[in-house]
Amino acid sequence: MSEKIERRLAAILSTDVVGYTRLMHADEEGTLERFRLHHSELIEPRINEHKGRIVKLLGDGLFVEFTSVLDAVRCATEIQRGMAARNADAREDERIILRIGINLGDVIVEGDDIHGDGVNVATRMQEIARPGEISVSGVVYDSVRDKLAPAFENLGPQHIKNIAEPVRAYRVILDPEAAGAREAPRAASPAKARSAERLLVVMSGVQRQGSWRVAKKLRVIAVMGGIDLDFRDAEFGPGVTEVHVTSVMGGIAIIVPPHLQVECEGASIMGMFEGMAQGTSQWDPEAPLLRITGSAIMGALEIATRAPGETMKADSGAHVGQIGHH
Repeated sequence: MSEKIERRLAAILSTDVVGYTRLMHADEEGTLERFRLHHSELIEPRINEHKGRIVKLLGDGLFVEFTSVLDAVRCATEIQRGMAARNADAREDERIILRIGINLGDVIVEGDDIHGDGVNVATRMQEIARPGEISVSGVVYDSVRDKLAPAFENLGPQHIKNIAEPVRAYRVILDPEAAGAREAPRAASPAKARSAERLLVVMSGVQRQGSWRVAKKLRVIAVMGGIDLDFRDAEFGPGVTEVHVTSVMGGIAIIVPPHLQVECEGASIMGMFEGMAQGTSQWDPEAPLLRITGSAIMGALEIATRAPGETMKADSGAHVGQIGHH
C-alpha cells in the first residue's frame, strides 16, 4: 500500500540574484562574501522575524515557506527595501540585486522539502519580477490587497509550464510616492496592446532609450525616416524577445549592452544590414535572449554593442548617422 501524500497550503517566497553568473565571473570571492553578508545581516533575520522557514538555498537563490501570506509579503518588502539601502553606497558592479516572487498555493510535503504547482508558480513570479522588485500571484494579491500599505500594478495573465490556465500576476510598488496612482491599473485593450508592439516611422525620427519595458514581440518599421533603439537600460521579460525590423530608404540603429544574448538574421537589398555578430562575446547566460530579424531595402540597419554612456560610432553610414535628427 502506497504512502499517503502529505499536502498543505503555504505561502512560498522565491528569490534569485540578478546577473549572478556575471558577478561571479568578475569577482567570485567578493561576490560570495557580499551575498553571505546580505544573507546573514538582512535576509535571514527578516525571514526569522516573519516566521518563515528556509526550505532550500540554491546557490544564489532560496525558497522560503510561510504559514501566513501577509508575513511573506511583509518579509519580501522589507528585504527589497533593505537591499536597496545596502546597495546605495556600493559600486554598480558590486551590487547584489534580488528578484522576489511570491505565491500562495497547495504544496506537496516530502520531509523538509516541498514541491508542486504552488512552488512552480512562485518561481515564475520571481522570474518576471524586475530587478530589485517583487511579483506576486493573483491569489496573493487577493489575500493582501486590503491589508497592506504597498500598492500593486497588474501585470496581466502569465502562462506557466505544466499549468493549464494562465496565472494572474501583480507587481508590488515599493515606492510610496507612486502607490496611489498606480494601484492595479486595468489591462490594455487588445487594440492598444497591438499598437504598443509596433513602432512605425514615416519621414520622421524617433528614439527609445533609458528605462523602458520591451514587448515580447516588437515590429519596427522605418520608411524614409530614422529610429534609435537603445536596449542598455531596457527591461526584458524572461526567455526570447523578438524584434523584427524593416528599413525602407530609412535608417534603424540598435544599441545592445555587452552582457545581453543577441541573435541576428537579416537581408539587405541595395542597402546595409550591419553588426549581426554583436552582443555575443561577453553575454551573460542568465540574460534574456534578444532575437533580431528583418531587412533593409535601400536603407540601413546597424546593430552595435555599447557600454552605458557610450554612443553609436560617428562614422556610421549616411542613413544611420542621421537617425533621431529628422
